[in-house]
Amino acid sequence: MLKSIIVFICVLFLTYFCYSYFSQQATNSIDLPDVASTTSSEPQTTSNSIPNTSDEIIAEVPNDIELNTSVVTEVNEDFFNQFTHLNKNHFQSSEQLTSGFINEDGEVSKAALEDTFKASNFDEFIEQVDSIEKSENAAIREATLAQSLYQLEDIQVYSERYSCAGKICLVSFNFDGNDENTAELSKFTANYSFTNIIEGENGTKQFKAVYIETDDPSTLSLSY
Repeated sequence: MLKSIIVFICVLFLTYFCYSYFSQQATNSIDLPDVASTTSSEPQTTSNSIPNTSDEIIAEVPNDIELNTSVVTEVNEDFFNQFTHLNKNHFQSSEQLTSGFINEDGEVSKAALEDTFKASNFDEFIEQVDSIEKSENAAIREATLAQSLYQLEDIQVYSERYSCAGKICLVSFNFDGNDENTAELSKFTANYSFTNIIEGENGTKQFKAVYIETDDPSTLSLSY
């Protein structure tokens, strides 16, 4: 009987001890380590991303560079100094060129004709006229003159030069053929016609002409 009581007490003691131990373990808190968030609100970039090509490339131009758009025409003063009546001002516009050959009374200047045919370089005279701004009428006369030039019968034309400005047209060419047929050229429009033919040592003939526009070629009147 005594032995049974002792065993019962030991079991109670052991039961109490186990209960107390496991109760203490259950009440202890478990601390977990902090975990840093790996989620980001910013977009992720990869190593093969395309670079931005929208950046401007600015080329700086030095300030000391100036662009010159003006056209400089060299003036041959010796060309104008050879004249007694015509001068540089007569080649500034079509109106001034016309006034150099025709006065206010409609008379043709003999002095202007002499200056023209005595020019040391007749082709340069034509170049000066060609530098003058053309009116629509002068452009039409020039085109008609050119067409008539190449339609002359029994005449072979070469080295031709021609130009019209205002009421004045000039033409120069070398030719082979009948001199009389060159007179047909003046009929390209109604004109006062002044011509000169020079034959060179090698037989080459040069034709020079000044044609002045008029309504009636029969009314020619000259003044000095």
